[in-house]
Parts: sequence; structure tokens; C-alpha cells
Amino acid sequence: MRIIKAMYILESKRLFNKRNILLYLLVALLALYFVQIGINDYKHIINNKKEFQDFELLKVNQYLNYGQYGSYGFRILFIPSPLNTYFVNSSTISELTSNVDAGERLKIYNSFKGRRLFAEKSGGFKDFSGIMLLLGSLLVLYFGYESMISKDYLRFMHGFTSDRRLFFCVVFSRMVIIFFLFLFTAVISWLFLVFNNIRLTPNDYTHMAIYLGILMLMLVFFFTLGTIAGSFKSRFTGFVILVVSWFVLVFLVPGVVSSVTSRRADNMVSNYQLELEKLKVLMDFEKRVYAEMGFTTEENIESVREEIESYMENEFKKIQAFEKKLERQMGKNIRHFQTLSSLFPSTFYLSASDEISSKGYESFIDFFSYILELKEKFIRYYINKRYYSDYSKVESFIKDDQNLFYAKSRVPRVFFKGLLLNLFFIVGLLIISYGRFKRSLRL
Repeated sequence: MRIIKAMYILESKRLFNKRNILLYLLVALLALYFVQIGINDYKHIINNKKEFQDFELLKVNQYLNYGQYGSYGFRILFIPSPLNTYFVNSSTISELTSNVDAGERLKIYNSFKGRRLFAEKSGGFKDFSGIMLLLGSLLVLYFGYESMISKDYLRFMHGFTSDRRLFFCVVFSRMVIIFFLFLFTAVISWLFLVFNNIRLTPNDYTHMAIYLGILMLMLVFFFTLGTIAGSFKSRFTGFVILVVSWFVLVFLVPGVVSSVTSRRADNMVSNYQLELEKLKVLMDFEKRVYAEMGFTTEENIESVREEIESYMENEFKKIQAFEKKLERQMGKNIRHFQTLSSLFPSTFYLSASDEISSKGYESFIDFFSYILELKEKFIRYYINKRYYSDYSKVESFIKDDQNLFYAKSRVPRVFFKGLLLNLFFIVGLLIISYGRFKRSLRL
């Protein structure tokens, strides 16, 4: 036990040199800087939601009749989880809004008009999560590489203990130090949330803990990979392996997974084809009704009501079925993407982070389903008000926060399979690293 403790102290001194401390501080400060950027972005969304709701209510007060209300409808705003402060630039969804009206189209969009054209775009590394993958992985790769490059030191220490104990002390002592370094960074980032009065729900805390777990898993993988690179006799060979493996895992593999998913999505029904099919159903209905009754008058109002009810039972359900089919196709493609992502530690980290951010694919599907549900209710409300009521003033369909969609953090559907697979990879790398370590002691 004394030997293990003494070696842990020696390894700590080796790790905490001025260069390594400066490198860690650079990564930590950059990550914390982007947390504050994410906090500012989230606070902007929360502050604007009241303005959004007030404007939507003001629009309703301007309508002269329910025909106008049905034509223009109302908007729904996507509100992310507070945890999105960690993923503001790397998540799939940026600003998202939907317009719900009585027509056949389902409108979901991201506005690029005015100042929104110049807003920060998602899909990069400029947030806490992205810095951890881009620079955190590179830092721990170097820490792993550095732990094995001093062959004379390792041979000297080998004179006091066995191969296994020496490997355990060097590798796992650094893993423990890395764990506490990045945990310390995460705690500081959480204090940023507290000081900015951003409150997390129990669900947020649970998923924050899950995120820290997959972060540590990703860092351990890269660290272990670094120990293998450092065990080569030639430092140049080891350094080349280190750089190439980092580039492949951080840039190439995610790009390939994204490309494969995008190509697979080409088999889905296009938005143009979907809108054309829905429009055809609606036009066929309107042509039939007009041919039978002509324009709506006081004399044929009962017949019009019967046709409207027929539309809700038949044509409207056909239109909804088209949307449901698209939803199922999107769900299948999402599962395919998540399965592919689980095969590599970097993409598993990205996929899990995306869903934990509350702005991933699964959250979009929830938003899509919520809009479908609300659209059906609004059309029924519109029909009742326009064809069954004697109204004098247009009343808002929206009650309370119905036009705000609060997204929640979650994990990918294949999360546990991906977790086990990546643990298997780490164990495999540790076995390879141990074999390389023993060989390097005897060269």
C-alpha cells in the first residue's frame, strides 16, 4: 500500500508540471467562457418568451372574424432545457418555431430574417460540450501519451514493483486525477448557473450526472488511446498515431456517420411530395363540396356543417396520416443514426450530448407530435366557432403556456447498449495498453 501511495504522489508530480497546468487551464477557461455564452443565450430565450406570448395575443385581438384566425393561426415557440447552456452551439436544433393554422400544411421553421440571419449557428464546437470533445480529448490523449514516453523512468520504477502494479499506478492514478480535474470544471460551470439564477429541475440534475458520466467515459477512452501511442519505442511514431487517431475520431468518424444518415434520409418522402398529397386531398374535398352546394349561404348551412364533419372524419384523418407516416420515417432514421453513433466513443458522446441538450432529434419528434395534436384541437375549435356559434369577438384558442413547448433532456434510445459497447472498447484498449507497456519495459 505504501508503494502504491508513493507512486501515486510521484505520478501526480509528473502530471502537474507547469506545461500541463497551463494546458488544463486553457481548456477549462475556454469551456467556462462558452458556458457563460450559453447562459446568455438561454436567458435571452426566457426573457423573449413573454414578448412572444404578448405579441401572439395582440394578433388575435386584431382579427375581425374566425376566418382570419383560421387563416393566420398562431405560433408555437420551442423552449430548450436549462442544460442547453452546455450544448448551445453543438446541438441539432437552433431556434425553432411552428405556425399552426386551419390549413393542411404543418409549418415548422427557423427564421433567418433580420438579426436572426447573423445569429450563432449550431453544429460546431463553441460550447462546453464541444470544447470537451475538441480540446479535452486532445489534452487527455497527451496526458496518456506523456505517461508512457519516459521509458527510463518506467524501467527504474519497475525495479520496485511488478508490471501489473506499476501499470495500475501510472494509468489509474492519472485517470483519478483527470476525473477530479474535469469534475472540478463541471462544478464551477454549475456555479455559473447558480449565480445567473438558472434553476435546474430534478430531471436536469439527473441528465447532468449522465452527461458527466459519458464525458468521463470519452476522456478515459482517449487517455487510454494515448497510453498506447506513448508506449511505442519511437516517439515520432507514437505522436503520429496520437494525432491521426484524434483527427479520425473527432472529425472523420462523426462526418461519416452524419453523411450515411443523410443519404439514408433521401429515401424518406420529400416535403414537396407530402404537401402535394395533402393539397390534393383538400382540393378534391373542396371541389366536391362546391359542385354539390356552391357557396355557403344561410339556406345550406346545415349541409355545410355535415360536409365539415365528414371532412374531419375522413379527409382530415388522411392528412394527419401523411404526417404520422413522416414521423415514423423520421423515427426510424433517428434510431439508425443513434445505433451508428453508439459504435464509436466520440459519436456516442455527440449523440448522447445532443439528446441531453433537449435540442436533439428526439426532442424534435416530441415537438412535431405536440404540433399535430394542437393543430387538430385548433381546427375543431375553429369549426365550432365559425360554423356553430354566434360570435361577436374573436377569442384566443391558446390558454396559459400552450404556445410554448418546453423540451426536456433525455438520452438516446440505444444509450445503454452504447454505454456497454464503449466500456468494452475501453477494457480492450486497457488490455492492449498493458501488453504494449510490458513490451516497452523489455525493449
